[in-house]
Amino acid sequence: VFMLTKTGYLYLFDIHSGKAIYRVRITTDSVFVATEHTSSGGVLAITRRGQVLHMALNEANLVPFIVGTLKDHKLAISLASRLNLPGADDLYVQQFNSLLAANDLAGAAGVAASSPNGFLRTPATIMKFQQLTA
Repeated sequence: VFMLTKTGYLYLFDIHSGKAIYRVRITTDSVFVATEHTSSGGVLAITRRGQVLHMALNEANLVPFIVGTLKDHKLAISLASRLNLPGADDLYVQQFNSLLAANDLAGAAGVAASSPNGFLRTPATIMKFQQLTA
């Protein structure tokens, strides 16, 4: 969820957890009006001086930003699953392998099923499960 203040601050929140993901001051001018920009999923705003601002999410960099800057792996995996975002592949592999090592087959299967773009839904993953149950 985007939140834009009258004083020119932009906030980005995860709607499910309520966690703040990003905040920045985008203008020193007062924001006069703002609206949703449906084609980009972002926000358009106009300042008192007539400056038009467009803010949108860079989906390719969101998960790496959360991992690298916020250090919140749980939030990164949650967003990648819900929004089918790239960038969390290593986190999914780590979580999948740790669940397999702990013999939590149901948990590992859940991680594989929810992996973005189905990158863990492969014959190699099926073979790992078969090796454990054999």
